[in-house]
Amino acid sequence: MIEQTQYYSKDLRALKLNSLQEIEERLRRGYLNRLGLRVKTLRKFIIERNWEKLREECVALSTRGDSFGFPEIVALADQVRRSVPIGKISRAATPPRTKEFAESLVTTIDSILVTNSTGRI
Repeated sequence: MIEQTQYYSKDLRALKLNSLQEIEERLRRGYLNRLGLRVKTLRKFIIERNWEKLREECVALSTRGDSFGFPEIVALADQVRRSVPIGKISRAATPPRTKEFAESLVTTIDSILVTNSTGRI
């Protein structure tokens, strides 16, 4: 763990960022970039009706959204996650309201990405 901390500290010094605000902004932009990739993954899972993977992706989204100031992502990802039963689900079956909830999450993420696009993302 100490080696990891030293490694990250060295990386942060190499960035030559002038303030905590600059660091937070860079982390937020990185999150938004990854969010763009995640929304593509969500769409793929919805189309493929891969409910287990969709649930896993929503767990990941709900654990990170609050850290970057996106409580709406957390709430919607939790809603999708709760709508998918635990265990193996046939792709022929669609859990009640899961697709609707997932599409709402995708729409919200798209809106966040558009609102937060600055040309640097």
